[in-house]
Amino acid sequence: MIEKTEFDRSRVLWWTLTAALVGTLGLVVYSYIGTFVFGIFIYYAARPVYRRLRRVVDRPGFAAAGALFAFEIPFLAVTGYLLFLGIKELERSAGAGAEVVAWFLPIPAAELERAVADPATYVSSFDAASINEIVSTGGDVLGPVSTFFLHLALGIAIAFYLLRDGEHIATWLREEVGEESALWLYATLVDRDFQVVYFGNVRTVVVVALLALGVYNGLNVIAPPGLKIPIPNVLALLTGAATLVPIVVGKIVYVPVTVYLGLAAIESDPATIWFPVAVAVVALLVLDLFPIMIVRPVFAGQSTHRGAMMFSYIFGGLLFSWYGVFFGPLLLIAAIHLVRVGLSELAHGDRVTAMVTTAHGLGSMPQPDGDPPDEEATGEADAPVGE
Repeated sequence: MIEKTEFDRSRVLWWTLTAALVGTLGLVVYSYIGTFVFGIFIYYAARPVYRRLRRVVDRPGFAAAGALFAFEIPFLAVTGYLLFLGIKELERSAGAGAEVVAWFLPIPAAELERAVADPATYVSSFDAASINEIVSTGGDVLGPVSTFFLHLALGIAIAFYLLRDGEHIATWLREEVGEESALWLYATLVDRDFQVVYFGNVRTVVVVALLALGVYNGLNVIAPPGLKIPIPNVLALLTGAATLVPIVVGKIVYVPVTVYLGLAAIESDPATIWFPVAVAVVALLVLDLFPIMIVRPVFAGQSTHRGAMMFSYIFGGLLFSWYGVFFGPLLLIAAIHLVRVGLSELAHGDRVTAMVTTAHGLGSMPQPDGDPPDEEATGEADAPVGE
């Protein structure tokens, strides 16, 4: 009886220590949730490249660094450059770009507009007083910038260690819960769809935006006088984002643009109607059929319901700020697979088994026994966290 009492007290002590540590770690993750979610995004975006490098590189650390700095950092740079082009174009057309930048940095929009309009004159107008003011307020400007680069560096570091050590984490989880367990199935399906979303859908948006950037600016080169595509860089970003809309894809952007150009051509010179027709044909082939038939199957494959995914990006960004575009899809996928694997059994008091029992069309399905994983459809994400 004494031994049992001592054993129970020991378990209470261990559970108390576990709860305290889990609570502390949870507080840390909650405080920097954006950084952790961004790191998870980079990890899933880089994992297919990492796995291919591992076939020729023996050391996982070198493969992880190569996947991040040779592929993912340029990808993030291209994405940032696209956003920069859009902001610059908004600033030129409506002055909105300066307002966007001023929202992030404590600099008046008028000052930004003066600097962009004539940088040489703006710099030459500085005197001792203005320089002192710049130095005194430099901390306010440097603070957000340094914070951004700090979060970026931490996100890359999180992704690096997940890439390097993810296989060990997956092996530990599989040994703990069992390969035939419902929890392992849930982790596998969630992991697979994370891969599809973070590697596939996000890259599809960027690739289509780059294609639209070339198409709209290229067509403006041959456009008749007074009949150019307005704000082509902003429209390119919107066309990329429109790939998240099921079926509609780029039509939601280039069809209104074509109609606008057609009406303008009829009013000014009907002989120039060829240009709106050319815009419609090129956009249909390059920004509609090509993404549907080539880009999305190569990058995305089987995915979560596209309409639900679109709303997860929108409401995630509105609710959780900048990191919501990554956190929203994460929550959606985790919730969908909970419904598919266990919620029905829990509601009816049945035993939760390693089977998808409902909502079969909302996400990835388990690989049949004996069938090799479809790497193109799953983005090589056939096991959780690096396995």
